[in-house]
Amino acid sequence: MLRSSAALLGLLSLSGCVSTGSVGILTKSGANPGELITGAHPYEELGPTGGRACRFFALSLIPWGDSALSTAVDEALTESGGDALLDSIVSSSLFGFIPYYNVFAFTCTSVRGMAIRFE
Repeated sequence: MLRSSAALLGLLSLSGCVSTGSVGILTKSGANPGELITGAHPYEELGPTGGRACRFFALSLIPWGDSALSTAVDEALTESGGDALLDSIVSSSLFGFIPYYNVFAFTCTSVRGMAIRFE
């Protein structure tokens, strides 16, 4: 009984949620998307890649990190040497430990897709 109570208390002290969506194309944060969609641009596929950006919170008062989508995209494209991601899947997650008191929480944005380089 004591073991199951401890397990239940452990599960209740954690909470989280995740949302996922699809995006056609994501570019570097410094790119001009209007220029990309106004004309045909040949490209080379570099292969699948992904990136992740996280922001952490201690006691709900002390934040650090950056969980922006642009940060995750820039990480993925820096790793692959690409200019954009095609057929991207974006996930956002939020996790809290002892959520009622907000002792520690973090949120992350992940992106996966096919890296391309414009010619």
